[in-house]
Amino acid sequence: MKKLFYATAILLVLIMSVGCASQTSPVNVHTINATGTGKITVKPDTAEIRLSIISEGKDKSVQETNATKVQEVIDALLGIGLTKDELETQNLSFNPIYKWTEKNGQQVVGYRAENTLIVKTKSIEKAGSIADTAVKNGVEMVGNLNFTLSDEGKEALLGQAMEKAVLDAKNQVELAAKAAEVEIIGVQNINIIKESQSPPIYYNQLRAAKSEDSVETPVLPEDTEYTITIQATFEIK
Repeated sequence: MKKLFYATAILLVLIMSVGCASQTSPVNVHTINATGTGKITVKPDTAEIRLSIISEGKDKSVQETNATKVQEVIDALLGIGLTKDELETQNLSFNPIYKWTEKNGQQVVGYRAENTLIVKTKSIEKAGSIADTAVKNGVEMVGNLNFTLSDEGKEALLGQAMEKAVLDAKNQVELAAKAAEVEIIGVQNINIIKESQSPPIYYNQLRAAKSEDSVETPVLPEDTEYTITIQATFEIK
């Protein structure tokens, strides 16, 4: 009986050993990684302008005063052809103004109300008129004019930018493979990163170009760049 037991045990060990040996060993896969960029320069189709309306006074009525000024700015902008869909309130604040003296310490000496409007429009030719109209009707501060591509504009360029990015990565890998004397046999993966860049134009700089109040501020938007970056892994042998 003992001999039969030992024989069976040895047989099981042999079967397990053969089974393990028959399993396929993992194969080392050799790869080359590359980052490709597809950049397209186009005319922007959207202008975004930040407008701040600010009021200060000795009592809390400055909030009502500022609300009236905001409405006047909105009415003026609608008067030059903008729609309410192109206007958005981004910030609304009301804060006390403090003053410190040795005699009385810190005291409230007034209040400050501020509203920030964001104008986002595809009528980029109106950018100068929007800024001028806003200032003439109560806006104390105009932020940077940022010219960008709309989502629709980006989608229209997606295929073209993608093709450029993939070709850029492929060219890099082909040069590296040639130098290393290896052969590209496939693509393991491609990671796509969408990115849009646009240079801002600052309103204060444009205001300096005005010679008369009756002359509209000139706005010459620069071309914007739509960029797609990909990270690709190529298999080689």
